[in-house]
Amino acid sequence: MDRWQGKVAIVTGASSGIGAATVTALAKAGMITFGLARRVERVEELKNALPEEDRDRLHAVKCDVTKEEDILAAFREVEQKCGGVDVLINNAGVARSSFGVLDAGNTQALRDVIDTNLVGLALCSRE
Repeated sequence: MDRWQGKVAIVTGASSGIGAATVTALAKAGMITFGLARRVERVEELKNALPEEDRDRLHAVKCDVTKEEDILAAFREVEQKCGGVDVLINNAGVARSSFGVLDAGNTQALRDVIDTNLVGLALCSRE
């Protein structure tokens, strides 16, 4: 990981699970890491749990990837602070196993999945 020292990473869905483990590992490995999450306080907790020498490398940014304005603001913040992004990890995602694609009344659940897993991924990748 030496070649990634000081490089800039964005991780979406950074508040729990794989995203939380990823932002922690990248910050410990020397990357300047921006954890994007709706529950930004959880990323702050991860930051506070890091060894003191790694804390300055993890930045918590409130971002709901289903909202384009949140994505644009988050990437603008990274650009202003660090000049750009070297690594993007599109981790945010939702799964809805409680409904079928053809079930009645599933419109909002379908939109949640598509807006997060497809549109959010595309917009973050674009930025």
